[in-house]
Amino acid sequence: MFGINEIIRKVTNKKPLTEQEKFKILHSKRINSKVVKYLIERLSELHIEVLGDYEGSIFELMPVGKLEGWCWQTTESAIVFLNDDDYIERGTLKFDKRTPEYYHAWICFSFNGTEYVLDPCLSFLCKKEDYYKIFEIEVKGKVTAKAVKKELIKQVTTPKEEFTSEIHKSFETFLKSFLGDAYESYQEKKRGEVVVQGPEDVNTPLYRNGAGYKAELEDEKIKKLTVHYYYTDC
Repeated sequence: MFGINEIIRKVTNKKPLTEQEKFKILHSKRINSKVVKYLIERLSELHIEVLGDYEGSIFELMPVGKLEGWCWQTTESAIVFLNDDDYIERGTLKFDKRTPEYYHAWICFSFNGTEYVLDPCLSFLCKKEDYYKIFEIEVKGKVTAKAVKKELIKQVTTPKEEFTSEIHKSFETFLKSFLGDAYESYQEKKRGEVVVQGPEDVNTPLYRNGAGYKAELEDEKIKKLTVHYYYTDC
């Protein structure tokens, strides 16, 4: 395995990096502790439940890889606590020859005049310019924090019946037969959730969502959010 100096020499000589080397070089870049503190404070009222397996804050789940595979839901849930002009980008990352197009979503935000990327699912917090350079980004869609906030508030304040679907009802029937006696405790845990049905438009605020939300609102703003991730095709 190459050390960081060997990886930097490869970059200098314009030699292709492997996925592992790209991850290593991004993780080696130090981020000002003020940026980390800022995000921890802004995202402190976000609680995430992954299926029935894991739950915690974004910074508890992110470093142990429990958010991998939930990029749409995590970026959309976190962005509502950031500034209106911060935004989500959706597109492809190039890892290496084996994975030349990794379809993904990440958050772009500004702090003291510098743009950063928060990628909670791949566990990156770095400058945007470094993220773009390493992964050779191709952006397919973009949506602002303001748009996501507006749409999420609309959905959690609209009667749930308007957002139910035949697919969701079929999933509930499956769960009831699969969980048996445990189904009632499952129902109690998710009581009060609004399940968001996200469309297949990459520029829509809630894209391919399918998560359940419990939100506390104050002055038409989201003050606290609990999000429960379900399989996106449910």
